[in-house]
Amino acid sequence: MPDIFSLTSLYADICVTYATLSISFFVLSRSEPFTFKGSYWKRIVFGLVAGITSLYLRGNQLALTDSLYFSFEMLPMILVTFFGGWLSGLCSYVVAFFFSGMFTLNNLFIAIILGTLFLFRVWQRRKHRELYITIVLVGIFRLALVSGLHGIKVPWTQLIFYQMVAAFCMILCYHALNYKEIYMSKVFTIRVKAATDELTQINNRASIDYWLAQRQIQREACGLILLDIDNFKRVNDSLGHLAGDRVLIEVGRLLRHLTRNEDFAGRYGGEEFLVMTSAYDPPTLISIAERIRQEVENCLIILEDGRELKVTVSLGISLYLPGMIIRKSLKLADLSLYEAKRQGKNRAVASSILTLATLGSRRHSHKP
Repeated sequence: MPDIFSLTSLYADICVTYATLSISFFVLSRSEPFTFKGSYWKRIVFGLVAGITSLYLRGNQLALTDSLYFSFEMLPMILVTFFGGWLSGLCSYVVAFFFSGMFTLNNLFIAIILGTLFLFRVWQRRKHRELYITIVLVGIFRLALVSGLHGIKVPWTQLIFYQMVAAFCMILCYHALNYKEIYMSKVFTIRVKAATDELTQINNRASIDYWLAQRQIQREACGLILLDIDNFKRVNDSLGHLAGDRVLIEVGRLLRHLTRNEDFAGRYGGEEFLVMTSAYDPPTLISIAERIRQEVENCLIILEDGRELKVTVSLGISLYLPGMIIRKSLKLADLSLYEAKRQGKNRAVASSILTLATLGSRRHSHKP
């Protein structure tokens, strides 16, 4: 059996494997849950971390010949393949391959194992069964490879013990990462629900208040478009609240479709919505508002009873400039919205503050 120093090294390898993969998985899940469908750069980073970890684990090995040894080197590669897909697995192998002698018997063995995992796409139908089958196959392949070598004394007791410890480490790390994945998914689900309006499925008032506050704290100029559904009370009174809800849902859907990634849309309250844009030059703001107005006007809403309905919106356009109180900017948008209603509805009215838009670019250019 391995002596206490070998046991200490094995314990250290388990800790290193768990810590590096767990921490990197957590860091890569900060903005969104990390999955094999996620950003390419995240999957590449996850694979590179696993590859570097594999190189470290290679230092503690049970050598049988100059080209064949047992170590935990393969474990991070297998685990990142399960969670990050083929790209993470390939990146980890490339790192280990180029920094561990390249065309060696051990690297060939690892390539066969990873190639099998790639072939069966274990990351797409990831279940505990696939992991346990992988562990058994690795053990069988390793022992079969060793038994086929001639002229060496095989320490079977140590090999079997080492294989059992490796299997325990892989199971421990797999379930820990699986738990983290489930946990992070629930956290982001709760976060999205907390920031999403239940009916329209766009940002709610709390989320709007947060992003408005962030704009003021960061002193970033932005455009503000406040819109209100025309004659909404009449829709509720004549067609019922279910029809009113349907109108809100359709307007929310249109705003999600029309809003760019760098912009923000939310339900401000009742039948009012707010769009906050990174662009704040008057022509762009007016163009965005007019496009929203036209899309809503052209939208045919089908009610649950099959009846068709069309609605319009009135819009007030304003902007926030660094140094202003953002609630004042909202007040100006509200006044412009009121003016659009007064002029006959179904139109966009811009606040006079848009004439000061150049101050925002001037301030921006002088930001440190």
